[in-house]
Amino acid sequence: MNVELLMHSKAAAKFIIKHHPQAGEWDNIIEWCAWYISNSFMAALHHPDGRIAALVAARPVNCPEDGNIPYKHAEDGPCIFIDFLAIEDHENPLVYAAFGLLCRDRFGNRERVAYQRVATHDYESFLRNIGRLKKKIGEPSYVATKST
Repeated sequence: MNVELLMHSKAAAKFIIKHHPQAGEWDNIIEWCAWYISNSFMAALHHPDGRIAALVAARPVNCPEDGNIPYKHAEDGPCIFIDFLAIEDHENPLVYAAFGLLCRDRFGNRERVAYQRVATHDYESFLRNIGRLKKKIGEPSYVATKST
């Protein structure tokens, strides 16, 4: 692994662990990031100071079920399977729009998007609506209630 790939893989791994602490237990988080970066399956938005603001690790697959098989991909597959997605700047709606453009630029036109190993959605709707989200990505959509 060259120095530049190692540097970017470490930065991505640090961001992933920050948002998904269980990833810190993986034996190969840096190699996992390097594989995604090397295959152009990882994309990030950066703050002006270079810190990662949003990151996606995704891969094209033939069907959503293929996402259950680590590293399986089909470059021209009609479905984008998202293995990891986190956006830090929740207050800035431009980040969501820019992130949608980043995904379109990298993956082009597709039919479906799948994530969380079970959910699939229309890819065009996903890209069109990511800038309109009212719920912040990564925050629970439920409110804890007091027990009586």
